[in-house]
Amino acid sequence: MVALSAGYSLDVAAVEKCRNAILETMRVLGIDPLTIVPFDKTPTFKPFLAECVDVARQRGYLVDGLAFQEKHIHIGAAVGHYTYLHHKGTKSHDIPVLSSLIMAFYYCIDDYCFEAQSLAEYGVRLASGRPQREKGLDDLVALSAEIAGMYDPITGDLLGMSTQAYVMGNHLEREMCGTSSQWRVNKDAPYFPTIMKTITSAATTLFLLSFSCDVPSVDYIQSLPDGILVHDFTADIMSYYKEAIEGEFNRVEQAAQIHGVTGPEMLEEFVRKMTLSHERVSRVLLTTDPSGKLLSCYQSTIVGFIVFQALHPRYKITDLLGVSESSSFAFGLQAKLKPQSAALSSRLAFVPSRVGQKLGRGSINHLLIYVFFIILSSYLSIVWYPTLISKVVV
Repeated sequence: MVALSAGYSLDVAAVEKCRNAILETMRVLGIDPLTIVPFDKTPTFKPFLAECVDVARQRGYLVDGLAFQEKHIHIGAAVGHYTYLHHKGTKSHDIPVLSSLIMAFYYCIDDYCFEAQSLAEYGVRLASGRPQREKGLDDLVALSAEIAGMYDPITGDLLGMSTQAYVMGNHLEREMCGTSSQWRVNKDAPYFPTIMKTITSAATTLFLLSFSCDVPSVDYIQSLPDGILVHDFTADIMSYYKEAIEGEFNRVEQAAQIHGVTGPEMLEEFVRKMTLSHERVSRVLLTTDPSGKLLSCYQSTIVGFIVFQALHPRYKITDLLGVSESSSFAFGLQAKLKPQSAALSSRLAFVPSRVGQKLGRGSINHLLIYVFFIILSSYLSIVWYPTLISKVVV
């Protein structure tokens, strides 16, 4: 992410709002924070990581002097391990490792490992069939095509466009940061933070890879808009604390500016909207597949990604929850909160307050979903069909 300012300190009340938002998100998704097991205590993680590193070496991804390094595979494997192991033993058995590798490339891009000009030319070179400016991006093109080819044409195209949008979005962030040390969303562009987040996040990829490659896209495609929102909102909630104290670009602050509230206050509304989207996704998938298999795949992925973020030091969640003094996430949190069990119950029963009222709960949510879907459709056209840009009404 792009650092727009030097960061700032959050006061006690703000930190508490961040903590409450995370705990409420976990409650909504059925995650008991006291049962989360650290990486080094999870028996399947190290073997899976070793498998991912081995595959990357076999493919020639890890070459001395290249931007893409083994450290990126470590974080990518953490994502794949917690989100896609439900594909093991199915026709999508390759997805856990391949998803780990593509997430590793995403994090490499996010960490500025590739030159800005290389990212700027990625889409044009991809469309024209020319090699990328850096080998790592050629590897990303091939990997993205490989994963897309495993799914039906609709899902495959969406996966390919998601990767291209992610690269373009990272370049867009750099461009916007270059205009000034800090920028604000125009008051007449209230949906810009939403579309910006969709472009720059891996939400589309994360959601679509939840499902087996032999399932027709029409079985889950209607849940895509809300599925993207769930991943975007949860990513915002889980990463806000880290981004705020490090001064990184984040949608929470941009949305807060528009609505005249603070970032920590905006988190309450994000939790509320995430909850509504999660409920809609669940109902859509159950209607399509009463057996619950599709719903189980979705839940496994979103829960896994939350657990990954809670554990990984990149997001500083253990610091926020006050458990960094223990090597065990569960033990540390339990020790911290045992004398205050009533307080924990209160946090888990957290209900968004004045922010939802201030924004107009029902109407703004429906409007956001409606406009978001229109914008998403337009953005996909812009990314994949440059010749249509002049015909798209922004």
